[in-house]
Amino acid sequence: MLFKPQQASIGLDISDRSIKATQLRRNLRGKLELQALSAIELPPTVFNDGEIKESAALTNALTELLTKPQYGSFNTSYVTACLPETKTFIKMIDIPPMPENEIGQAIKWEAEYHIPIPIDDTYWDWQKINSNKKINTRLPVLLAVVPKNIVDTYTKAIIDAKLIPLALEVEAVPITRSLLTCSNGEKKDSATMIIDIGATRTSLIVVDLNSIQFTVSLPISGRGVTETIASSLKLTEDQAEKAKIICGLDPKKCHGAMAEILHQMMDDLVNRIRESIVFYREHFPQGNKIEEIILCGGGSNFKLIDKHLNAKLELPVRRGNPWLNLEPSPCPLKPGELITHTTAIGLALRASLNSEDYD
Repeated sequence: MLFKPQQASIGLDISDRSIKATQLRRNLRGKLELQALSAIELPPTVFNDGEIKESAALTNALTELLTKPQYGSFNTSYVTACLPETKTFIKMIDIPPMPENEIGQAIKWEAEYHIPIPIDDTYWDWQKINSNKKINTRLPVLLAVVPKNIVDTYTKAIIDAKLIPLALEVEAVPITRSLLTCSNGEKKDSATMIIDIGATRTSLIVVDLNSIQFTVSLPISGRGVTETIASSLKLTEDQAEKAKIICGLDPKKCHGAMAEILHQMMDDLVNRIRESIVFYREHFPQGNKIEEIILCGGGSNFKLIDKHLNAKLELPVRRGNPWLNLEPSPCPLKPGELITHTTAIGLALRASLNSEDYD
């Protein structure tokens, strides 16, 4: 299942170059707090564009991840994991109003027109979404589709690590759950765009009317930028990553060399964001105006990125806070490290929240 909540479990964020795990618990005040947290880097040979190439290595890494936590201790074998964004399809479709028991079959027929592979070769799930229209002639539905071979290989690796997969989610869902307040059903009269700059790609997620409306995957990556910096400035990748974080877009740092390189990536990103904002306005007429941008992902962890986007897009831009739905308490991670755990925290939140606003 891709959307519906189940029992509490470890949030397991599996990506091409790292794995992160988070477990939450309720304290005596009934508030959610961190129980355990862990992260481990993966060799570049384990994955290729979201596909597992070395299953045994992944299984061993999962075992090490949970037996050697950075904070606390994990006390369950149940996990909720995410699927690679590059291998999943999320799309809003609409169907005629009909009895509840007929919706599933109608969505299956409609999905054939929207995904590039046969529907029988996929696992898929859906949820009805809210609309601004008082009288709907069509029923808007959020559809999530994943190839069976991707789900099956991820599930096998998890089971081989002696873990019990309760659910697999498309990545946009836990990211949204983690960064937006989802403990109540209040409806906003504006839309939010989340920009997740990851190691291997960037995702744009538009959230409106308490639902994900659409997502876009972009060929812009934090690791790609780091490699460009390393090559241009003749640094190691570790040196380039540190310099990127410290200097960022500040022209007074690193003699302006870092800002010059990052501006190339930022110009591309700004253009893609503008295109997506126009697309949402033109293709989702029932939606609200996008009035806020939230940044997340390790690739967004460099100086002045928020101010640069704010100036270029003329929209409020802020760094995401994955701690938003947890008990205010000291975090064992620095802000730059915490933002890389956004997805894992969102996965751990899945069954812990009473509200299903963003599930």
